[in-house]
Amino acid sequence: MNKNKLTIAILTGLLTLSGCNSDQNSTETQNKPETTNVFKQADYWQDLSVFKVNTEEPRATFVPYDSADKLSTDDYASSPHYKLLNGNWKFNWSANPGAVPEGFYKPDFDVSKWDELPVPANWQMHGYDYPIYTNIEYPFPKNPPFVPEDDNPTGAYRTNFTVPADWDGQQVFAHFGGVNSGFFLYINGVEVGYSEGSKTAAEFNITQYLKAGDNVLAAKVIRHTDGSYLEDQDFWRVSGIERDVYLHTAPNTHVRDFFAKTSLENNYKDGVLNLAIDVANKDDAAQSVKVNIKLSDAKGNIVATKSSSVIVMSGKEQTINQKLNVKDVATWSAEVPNLYQLTIETNYSDDTPTQYIGEQIGFKTVELKNGQFLVNGKAILLKGVNRHEHDEHTGHVVTREAMLADVKLLKENNFNAVRTSHYPNDPYFYHLADKYGLYIVDEANIESHGFHYAPKDTPANKTEFEGMHLDRIERMVERDKNHPSITFWSMGNEAGDGVNYLKAYDWIKQRDDSRLTIYERANHINNNNQYRTHQDAETWMYAPVDKIKKEYIGKFPDRPFFWVEYSHAMGNSSGNFKEYWDMVRSERQMQGGFIWDWMDQGLVKKDENGNEFWGYGGDFEPEGVYNDNNFVLNGLINPDRTPHPGLFEVKKVYQELHFTNAGKNKFTVFNEKFFADSTDSEISWRLIEDGLVIKTGQLDVLVAPQSSKTVDLTNQLPTLTKGKEYYINFYANAKGQHPLIDKDHLIASEQIQLQQGAAPSFNQQVPGSLALTQQNNTTIVNAGDTTLIFDSAGYLTSYKLKQTELLKEPLKFNLWRAPTDNDFGGGKKAFVKLAKLWKDATFNQVGKGIKVISRKSNSLVLEQMVALTDAESSVTYQYTVNSQGEVKIDVAFDFEGNANAKVKIEGLKGKVNKFTAIPRIGTNFQMPVDFAQVTYYGRGPHENYWDRKTSAFIGIYQGEVKDIAFDYIRPQENGNRSDLRWATLTNENGTGLKISGSPSFDFSVHHQPMSDFDPGFEKAQRHYTDIVKQDLVSVNIDFKQTGIAGDNSWGAHAWDKYQLKAKDYSYSFTLTPIESAPKYEAKQTIKIGTHNDL
Repeated sequence: MNKNKLTIAILTGLLTLSGCNSDQNSTETQNKPETTNVFKQADYWQDLSVFKVNTEEPRATFVPYDSADKLSTDDYASSPHYKLLNGNWKFNWSANPGAVPEGFYKPDFDVSKWDELPVPANWQMHGYDYPIYTNIEYPFPKNPPFVPEDDNPTGAYRTNFTVPADWDGQQVFAHFGGVNSGFFLYINGVEVGYSEGSKTAAEFNITQYLKAGDNVLAAKVIRHTDGSYLEDQDFWRVSGIERDVYLHTAPNTHVRDFFAKTSLENNYKDGVLNLAIDVANKDDAAQSVKVNIKLSDAKGNIVATKSSSVIVMSGKEQTINQKLNVKDVATWSAEVPNLYQLTIETNYSDDTPTQYIGEQIGFKTVELKNGQFLVNGKAILLKGVNRHEHDEHTGHVVTREAMLADVKLLKENNFNAVRTSHYPNDPYFYHLADKYGLYIVDEANIESHGFHYAPKDTPANKTEFEGMHLDRIERMVERDKNHPSITFWSMGNEAGDGVNYLKAYDWIKQRDDSRLTIYERANHINNNNQYRTHQDAETWMYAPVDKIKKEYIGKFPDRPFFWVEYSHAMGNSSGNFKEYWDMVRSERQMQGGFIWDWMDQGLVKKDENGNEFWGYGGDFEPEGVYNDNNFVLNGLINPDRTPHPGLFEVKKVYQELHFTNAGKNKFTVFNEKFFADSTDSEISWRLIEDGLVIKTGQLDVLVAPQSSKTVDLTNQLPTLTKGKEYYINFYANAKGQHPLIDKDHLIASEQIQLQQGAAPSFNQQVPGSLALTQQNNTTIVNAGDTTLIFDSAGYLTSYKLKQTELLKEPLKFNLWRAPTDNDFGGGKKAFVKLAKLWKDATFNQVGKGIKVISRKSNSLVLEQMVALTDAESSVTYQYTVNSQGEVKIDVAFDFEGNANAKVKIEGLKGKVNKFTAIPRIGTNFQMPVDFAQVTYYGRGPHENYWDRKTSAFIGIYQGEVKDIAFDYIRPQENGNRSDLRWATLTNENGTGLKISGSPSFDFSVHHQPMSDFDPGFEKAQRHYTDIVKQDLVSVNIDFKQTGIAGDNSWGAHAWDKYQLKAKDYSYSFTLTPIESAPKYEAKQTIKIGTHNDL
């Protein structure tokens, strides 16, 4: 074994890219550990030029095996050259680096009374310190390279290990998969080195520090270092050893690294593997090594072999370059992720055992051509999402099981791409992406958003930060270069732009020309061409569709576009998602995007009663510590991976099979895939008549990639009955061919209307009599078995069927909704603030009494006018009552203001519209709590809105009031159902109300009044667990709500076409008292809820 000399090299330019690596070329005496520190303890954590000391050069992630058979399973534990050190380590928390117990790393230092902490873990998730959530602002004063010396929590770790006897005489390396944010490593009381960069591995050659028997490993982990200035991502700021720690060994002469760079040739038919194998010699003399290369397909057939012998001089490294060709190669894509097993067998001239390393690789080509990016010659579409590494219990520590659960959900919901926002993920995630098929944008661990983007301020344009930038990018590329799933390298996120990125782009291009490189801040649309081109696509995050049309389409003929972030999924969001993809599918250079983001980053916390809930910013930080509230909750799924309703909208829009009406009972199926036909899907149809299935069938059709097939159902569909409403629903269910998608799982669907139903009518002339009494400022109507009472203001306050009261609170006009997260976005221009007058008008409304418009023996028309002074408006309710007690309610909203009026708002320049879009137009009332059974004919089964309903099909749905709601972590508007024809609310005896639209209405019901979900005009620190069941059923019968929006959550409102503009509106609905609820067989209806069983 070699004794290493420690030197510190400052990275001064692009070509060095070595940070502060050690010189590994010494040939001094073997097997003698140091007894004193080789250097004086330094404040590396506040020195921008020092970000790694004595670390190994970055390399691909692999360990050697003693058998080629073990390579395909890639189970490190089966290798005799691997030793996992995860587990409970001794741990001591200190307030700052200076308070760490002196000499804690020395073997004779007594740690027996220290606590134990799991490795990997974030210590904040185990009761030490506290997590901080901040988006842009740093959690410490911004003054690089300095970070706090007093308030800078530091963890001291200790563990013991033994080295297997057969490792003697070999090189031993310590691997730390990820440590946040910087750490010193000690072995047996000797300082080995230092590393920053939380999300890529740091490896140390610890050979010279080891001894026979028990060894002591110690680490000092510092929460904030100068490296933290490049780790300003929008996530929880936590710290600790976050990924696996293990030892691995290799002979003194060994394969240090390899790069399996693949491409396609001959019209994408044949595969080319350019393989570079780096052989390092740590021995005292030159060594001869023979390397045998074998490539096998999925069936184990050998498709290519090569052999090379090389003599490596002592202390040197030599690269073996080989080219392997594969005819008629099975290409890799996210749709068909074909993999080949690469085996590299190392044979030695002496008695050193043969070693086997390798990787499952895929053959693909990524290129720019005619303004599009192509994968294997096809201009694919990125149906993507941004994914943070997050666990509700453990923070940034994510298990393999959790990673697999994510990939399974992604595949089940039609995602084909992931951006690893905003750092390289755990290596296992890439193995899953390789195996199951995901296009990956692999992103460097760089974000300095807190500096903003001015060239004079951003670290991207400062030479003192150059080394850090280049180091992090190099470590990402070198670690992940062999994964076929990686389609783009991303140089970081929201970190400004400047010379450091120009150099990084150049380095990536010379290192790996088989992939494209992006960086959103380098886009040409809005950087005024300040720098030469240094990304391969336009990736303008959150660019609105109208701006893309104006500023991109037709202006960059050689550069494709995809959103690196779009459709901000914070809370009740994901509106107008279909419209994004209408544009993508109509513009050849638009190639998709990545939704922000995958999972709500809630952390489990307990209240004072021991009940668990998901906490967000402000729930953990002490008073006075800056946080960004619930901006950490932007996901399509909850922290436990249960779906948000918006996920189903995304799944529907992202689906690969599309169905359209070709006319005359013919329907077209289009396969949007680029490489796979529709073999994996079983397609069926259902004919729906007034919400009920009356006929079903199968489509025996096979559709090639990017092709269509039209089928004729004339002989299978019956003649449609006049006056009835008909839909045909198509479903594509998985056959179970994909290992992660269960058989019969719904992967695509469509609903096509074949015939509109007859307009509903209200019968005023039913037999029977009706009596009207007006006394004591009340109006009483007796009709059949029903009694209606209106108060002096004209509100319907009582509605009895026989002796059963159907109302708890009167019918009142409503222009307001509990604000969504999007409604709160925008500061002083937030929709919730600009729309305040509509709330004031709702709560300050004044009923002007009730008057008789017409009266017959079996019908009566009453009218109430309600003043809405705050909104310069009024509304008229006209109640038409027949002799059976049915009430047709015609609502006419009369807007009397000036829709173009402007007002000045303090703190804002210029004026804004006085009258914004109206949040909702509808009627609210309450029923007693026992009217909790719900059946409706409209869109479902999940929550849907005007601008988010393409995934919600018209049908008959049944359930309970509690099933309608969706519990967003921060309470807000929820539970709407659109386009209802009718709904019933009944008690367990079947008595209740039927609500019928003329022709349709929006609907929601809750066991809480709207005020329970409304914190006012500023957000409050509230959670779904604060929403408890009340003794009521609150009913909303709405004309509509303004859309929930989704472009972003910091000021973007609903699209114009989904806004209720300030003008006159009218709508109608009918209330019918019923004594028996509609009865359906279970198979005829669908359960209400947040699911996708259509």
